[in-house]
Amino acid sequence: MIETRDGLPLSSEVTSTASALDEAIESYLATRADTPRIIRQILVDDPDNLMARCLMGYLTKLAGDRVNGQRAAKLQRALASHVEGGAGSAWERSHVTALGMWVDEDLDALLHHFETMLNAYPHDALSLRMLHYLYFYHGDSRQMRDSVGARLDAYAGHRLEGYIEGMYAFGLEEAGDYVEAERFGRRAVERNPMDLWATHAVAHVMQMQGRVDEGIRWLQDMRPQWADGNNFRFHLCWHESLFHLAAGDLEQVLIIYDEDIAPAVQDDFYLDLCNASSLLLRLEAAGCEVGERWQPLAEIAEQHVQDAELVFASLHYLMPLLKTRSAAADVLMATLHRWASTDTDQGHVVRDVALDVAAFLGALNNGERARAAALQRNFRADLHRIGGSHAQRELFDLIA
Repeated sequence: MIETRDGLPLSSEVTSTASALDEAIESYLATRADTPRIIRQILVDDPDNLMARCLMGYLTKLAGDRVNGQRAAKLQRALASHVEGGAGSAWERSHVTALGMWVDEDLDALLHHFETMLNAYPHDALSLRMLHYLYFYHGDSRQMRDSVGARLDAYAGHRLEGYIEGMYAFGLEEAGDYVEAERFGRRAVERNPMDLWATHAVAHVMQMQGRVDEGIRWLQDMRPQWADGNNFRFHLCWHESLFHLAAGDLEQVLIIYDEDIAPAVQDDFYLDLCNASSLLLRLEAAGCEVGERWQPLAEIAEQHVQDAELVFASLHYLMPLLKTRSAAADVLMATLHRWASTDTDQGHVVRDVALDVAAFLGALNNGERARAAALQRNFRADLHRIGGSHAQRELFDLIA
C-alpha cells in the first residue's frame, strides 16, 4: 500500500504511480489537455492501477455521449469485478462505487456518496471536482457553491488551494454573489494563471454584470494561458464572442466562430457543439445571416440522436437538426420521449422540463410564436434543472 501526496491510500505497489496520479488529478483540475496521456502512462507502468482506471472511467463518462457512456459502464464493471473480493483501498473502492452510481444514473445517491467521501477524505480533490460538476448539471447552484465553500479551510495553504478557490468562485457566481465570486476567481488565477475554470468564473461575473469591454480585455489578456488547455478553451472563446455580441460587433463574433468554435465541433465533444449551436441562434436573434454554418453541426448532431446521457447536450443537438430540417430531429424527439419514461434523474428532467423545451424550439423554428410562448411559460421556473449556467440558459429568453 502506498499513498498520494495527500495521504490518500493506493493499493498499487508501483511507487512512481502515486506522484503520477497526483499529476493527473492536478492536470484535470487545470483543464489541461494532457490528462488522458498521464493516465495512459500510469496504466503502462501499472496496468491494474485502480485509481487510474477509475479516473479514466470518470473522464469517459464526462464525454457526455452514448458511446462513451457505454465505455464507462464497461470500465466500471471490470473495476467492480476486481474489487469484489476486497481488493483495493477503501478510498479506491469508494471511487469504484461512485462510478457505478454514475453509470447507473443514480445521481441523487452519487451526490450523497461524494459528500460522504469528502467528509472521510477532505483532500480528495477529485471527488470535490466531480461533485462540483454534478451539481452544475443538476441545476443546483447553491450546492455547487456550498459543497466547495465547506472545504475551503481544509485547503488553506495547500498546493491545490487555487483550484479549489476557482471552483468556489464559479459556485458563488451562479449563486449570485458576484463581488465574492470575482474576488476568489481573480485570486485563483493569480495562483494558477492556467486555471481556465477560474478564468471562466470571472468572465461569468462580467457577463452577468454587463461589463462588456472588461470582459473582452479579460479573456484576450488570458488567451496566452490557454495553449495547453483542453477543449474547454473553446468555451472561453464562446464567452468572448458573447461580449462582442453584446457590443454589437457581429463581424468579430463570426470571426471567433469560424476560427475557434466551428473547427472544435469536429472533435465531437458535446460542449463544443453546445457552444456552436447556441451562438448561431444568438447571432440569428441579433439579425445576422449565418449562411450554411448550421449544416456541419447537424452532421455531428445526427450521430447523437439516440444519446440519453445529458439533457443539456441533447437539447443543443436538437437545434441544428431543426434548423436544417433534418429528419433526424424526429428521431431525437422520439429518444427524448423514451428517456422521459425512465426512472432516472435525467429522465425525470426530460419528462418535467426538456420535452417542453424541445417543443418550444420546434415551435420557434416553425414560426409558431404563440405556441412557443405558452410552452416557455410551462418550463421557465424549472429551466435550471436542465443544467448549465445562467449565461447558457439565457439563450431561451433571447430567442423567444
